[in-house]
Amino acid sequence: MTFKKILVTSLSPMNSEVFMELGYCPIRASTVRLEPDGAEIARFRRMVLEGRFDSAAFMSPRSIGLISPDPPLVEIFSSMRVYAIGPSTKRSLEIRGIRVSGLPNEYSGSALAELIAAENSRSPFKGLALIRSSLADTRLIDRLRSEFVPAEEFRIYRSMVDPKGVREFMQAIETGVDVVVFTSRSSSSLMFEYLKLQGLEANLISALRGVRTIAFGSEAASGLISAGIAPEILSTHSIEGLISHLKGDQK
Repeated sequence: MTFKKILVTSLSPMNSEVFMELGYCPIRASTVRLEPDGAEIARFRRMVLEGRFDSAAFMSPRSIGLISPDPPLVEIFSSMRVYAIGPSTKRSLEIRGIRVSGLPNEYSGSALAELIAAENSRSPFKGLALIRSSLADTRLIDRLRSEFVPAEEFRIYRSMVDPKGVREFMQAIETGVDVVVFTSRSSSSLMFEYLKLQGLEANLISALRGVRTIAFGSEAASGLISAGIAPEILSTHSIEGLISHLKGDQK
């Protein structure tokens, strides 16, 4: 059996067997790394333990990992209304015993804001903690506050380019792959910025236009679209959603 090569920008290890059952040989290259903000994490923890919030919204599995394990926090979150932006984030919360009260249909900040605003209109929040990356723009917090949601933002980590991962990614591209998958906006945008400084951005764009490209939702796709790449956009933004999408090719 001849396997197609699928290159995935994932921070977490993947189960290669499920890909190989579909005829794909997976290659993982993490193009970003996380830089926790210790002061912001401490501020976030203090305010949660002080009882300032009765709800929280998590934007990625990464943010959950940075504040876990922490039994006092987990206990408090277990009694809150907790929202997750995607199924991977939801799963990361649930495996820690935190029930997720809401998940938007679309993996985007605007969809999450719409869900939270609707919830707030029915049962107003005392305070909502929004946990995210320092690279995120202000559209989500601005939208929540315009809808009279008492939200406080905590930017507890920063995504930074991983030069080693970028090299691995480019080497895989040069060797030849059939499919490239971007799991987040930062995994593409930070790589584009990094390669642009080296005069190599055009090489990556040209290579991506020659292969099938898939993005985990509209946020992950935005960095690619701005570079002139038109990716397929998953409706379920997780490895499981990717597997389901690939299974659809076999019908």
